[in-house]
Amino acid sequence: MDKLGRLEASLFFIAFVRDPSTNFIPILSKMVNDQMTEYLQHIATGMYFVLPGVKDSDTYVGEKLFA
Repeated sequence: MDKLGRLEASLFFIAFVRDPSTNFIPILSKMVNDQMTEYLQHIATGMYFVLPGVKDSDTYVGEKLFA
């Protein structure tokens, strides 16, 4: 516990989604008015792009995305 009585612990939320605007952003928006936020301290949000894997017919990583 810290000096304010809060539990000193961490939680990472990781989601793999196809479209963040329909699958992830709405969840973050709902958290604004959620009563649990009284007990949470939000530090940062990050969004990362992961290229699709290479299949036998591909010649380089992300070919279907860039072709």
